[in-house]
Amino acid sequence: MISPLLQSRQNPEVRRLDRLFEKALKSGVFPGASLIVANGGEVVLEATWGGVTHVPWSARVSPITVYDLASLTKPLAVTLSVMALIEKGKLQLDDTLDSILSEVPLDKIQISIRHLLGHTSGLPACRPFYKELIHVVRDFRPLEMKKMLLAEPLISAPETHAEYSDLGFMLLGWVIERVTGKCLADASQELVFEPLHVKDLYFAPPDAEATGQISHKLPLTNGETGDFIQMCRNGLVAPTEVCPVRKRVVCGEVHDLNAWVIGGAAGHAGLFGTAGSVARLLLRLLDVYKGRGVCPNFSKALLQEFWHIQDPRAGSTWALGFDTPSPVDSSAGSGFSPESIGHLGFTGTSFWMDLEYELLVVLLANRTFPKADRESQDKMRQFRPLLHNFVREMW
Repeated sequence: MISPLLQSRQNPEVRRLDRLFEKALKSGVFPGASLIVANGGEVVLEATWGGVTHVPWSARVSPITVYDLASLTKPLAVTLSVMALIEKGKLQLDDTLDSILSEVPLDKIQISIRHLLGHTSGLPACRPFYKELIHVVRDFRPLEMKKMLLAEPLISAPETHAEYSDLGFMLLGWVIERVTGKCLADASQELVFEPLHVKDLYFAPPDAEATGQISHKLPLTNGETGDFIQMCRNGLVAPTEVCPVRKRVVCGEVHDLNAWVIGGAAGHAGLFGTAGSVARLLLRLLDVYKGRGVCPNFSKALLQEFWHIQDPRAGSTWALGFDTPSPVDSSAGSGFSPESIGHLGFTGTSFWMDLEYELLVVLLANRTFPKADRESQDKMRQFRPLLHNFVREMW
């Protein structure tokens, strides 16, 4: 019997998709990629292209290749953890920072969980805190990071302007840790990944070895263990960059330097996973959203609230922790409905899920390898809408 995947790859339309990715590989958009498409709640295409690096002898990308998900950490780990805490009655959207964290300065006491999730906190997009923290003793870096971030001036008053902010989600990560009394990795495992029965989503370990490893002590679902150090060596983890700061190939440790300098797990970056794990998580949530299933910590009503734009002022496309398609030049292309949610990751990762047509596209790639420059970013920006338009035409 021919597998559904092989049947798909023999389809003339899917061969056109092959050519799209082969052209991207030749033009250096990324060394390789993993793609999952689901329609009507079911996976209709799972495919991979290229290798984990550009050199011909590197390992080929496969469905079990692990990628640094970068900013997909924000919706998949942090936002969903916040949602679970709200469902449990331990947090509310309009709780303010000063009611949860200590030593919050006056200009930030009215920032709420809702503001942070919707990127309307007034905080700037990012700051290179790592440049100072790299000279601080490791054990003191997280506390110093919090002090530096809380001292950072706002660029606008809360709720007056939408500005995509890593800093806001770093704060949310600390909120989760304060409310749960656990580290972010353990909290997201307990609140999100285990209830949704999703394996192969985990945070980079603290103090990854200099060669770039994923620790074998990660909190995997159902006690599952794996030798991820060997996975790195076998090419099952895609490297992200030849890092000019760390002066080594980054593989199995978080690419983002602010997350790396405090141990690898932060509210804005640090999550690793496969395309399949991302798709399974989102499809289970889609079933709840559509009333086809139930899941602890996640209700249909709360998903409906989180997955719609909260504040359309100033042209904001942000729902709560998830993005929605821009009216013009969206990375989701022109075919996804306004009732869609998604997010991008700096390393070359993304997902878009059309809630109306029940179409999901998960793309994982390491476009930052070997160098995270403007050229690779521009190429990826051009590729994403082409892919999503193509998929929308097929399904």
